[in-house]
Amino acid sequence: MKDFRLGYLYSLSPIHCGGEGDLGNILEIAREVHTNFPYLPGSSLRGSIRNEVEILNADAANNLFGKQLDNEGQMGVHQVWFGDARLLWVPMRTMALNGSTDIFTWVSCHSLIRDHAIISQLPFVNFPDYAVGTRAGTYVVADAQISVSKLNEEHQKAIAFLGEFPDSLKNSVKPAWDNNHLVLPDSDFQVLMEHSLWTQVRNKIQEDSNGANQAGSAEVFWTDICLPRDTIFYLPWGYNVLAEHPITFDEHGLLMEVITGLVQVGGQANIGRGWVQSWVSDRTFSFDENKET
Repeated sequence: MKDFRLGYLYSLSPIHCGGEGDLGNILEIAREVHTNFPYLPGSSLRGSIRNEVEILNADAANNLFGKQLDNEGQMGVHQVWFGDARLLWVPMRTMALNGSTDIFTWVSCHSLIRDHAIISQLPFVNFPDYAVGTRAGTYVVADAQISVSKLNEEHQKAIAFLGEFPDSLKNSVKPAWDNNHLVLPDSDFQVLMEHSLWTQVRNKIQEDSNGANQAGSAEVFWTDICLPRDTIFYLPWGYNVLAEHPITFDEHGLLMEVITGLVQVGGQANIGRGWVQSWVSDRTFSFDENKET
């Protein structure tokens, strides 16, 4: 039996999923070929979630994700799958509205909302060739000014999530979300993406001949590029249940416990990168051939 579901990720810290094409000491992130937008590979998510499930119950992990490759070259068949997590909303902290102080807002674009609407089967409407948002006015980012019109009711329905925010985000994030998001044409969003990514320079302190640090002396060691915290992603996932080893109710419950909690994805875990709060649109267990254990 096959099914298709949708999940969401809300980043609680910067995320670095390494990609190809690193230039010297610049650590790039994974990007889609056709859009050049950053994304989180499904293989990274799957590995992180499997590790968490395996800590709780190794047998359940083997049945859900397949037995890992052994010394004899044998491995099991997975019954749960995870697609790539795509961008949906990116936070912008350097925006000013109508000449006021800096504000916080989430930004998306036509193609990202269109693709989410298709996969979630939400109603989609054509957005205008200008920016629309929850608050109309003039936004300022770096040296650019963007005139934003008010979202109408149809637009609001088109950008809705499938399901609700998890309890951990309802009182903290949702009130800010309801009042601070705007949609840009794809070309404008491409430009803003240059300002929204987290870039951090790592310095190497130089030492003198005696091994002591030289005051005020350092060289650039490497530069990290990360997705900023408060970024929102969506991902397809689901089951591909095998008749000979069906998933049990308890195994489903264990998986729900992991993928509706905190998950760490990508590299640089030792400095606290990659934490996301995840949730799913459908928690049901409705496989007739399985009985509650």
